[in-house]
Amino acid sequence: MAARSSSAVKAWIAALCFAAVPLTAAAHPHVFINYSASILCEHGKIVGVRLVWTFDEMYSASLFSDYTSQPKGALSKADIAKLHDEAFKDSAEEHYFTDVVLDGKKLPVAATDFDASYDGRKTTYRFTVPVDIVPPQGGTMLKIDSFDTEFYIDYELDEHRPVPVENGAGIDVACAPASLTRDTTTFGALTTRIVRCRIKAAS
Repeated sequence: MAARSSSAVKAWIAALCFAAVPLTAAAHPHVFINYSASILCEHGKIVGVRLVWTFDEMYSASLFSDYTSQPKGALSKADIAKLHDEAFKDSAEEHYFTDVVLDGKKLPVAATDFDASYDGRKTTYRFTVPVDIVPPQGGTMLKIDSFDTEFYIDYELDEHRPVPVENGAGIDVACAPASLTRDTTTFGALTTRIVRCRIKAAS
């Protein structure tokens, strides 16, 4: 989705906060996203984290209305390109609301291989964060999450969806949900659910 600096999200949130709800509710999240992750491997190392964001129905309808050229149906290649260029790319200013942390150190976050779909109810984004991780014999810890520190967007980990590992020969990867307490600018500390993966070279 677009970063909060983009006109589309700012206008949509402003309309909700100041026209449709009392001012005291303006601090609450107004976009809701379920997210999941998969681990991409090649030649015995991890080369990417593939993220999937599924938006709530109200915001999905807004995206479909604002960024597609048709009243209904599947997204065209042109629609996906427009979503990327006008509603997703600006999220780079916020590091795509994503943290990828290796042994306590945040890795740079870029986004490649963007794709999107609409099933008539919900819009889904898919994109890859490239990484270059050679698993050591002794193991390493990788943490992945999507989070908005201002809490305009509420990201919820889809804990019912396992974390797939693609082309993982030679690597032992064990991922599970974990809790992480994060600070927000609005509500103080919040405990969220993230993906935590223990990774090591296969023996």
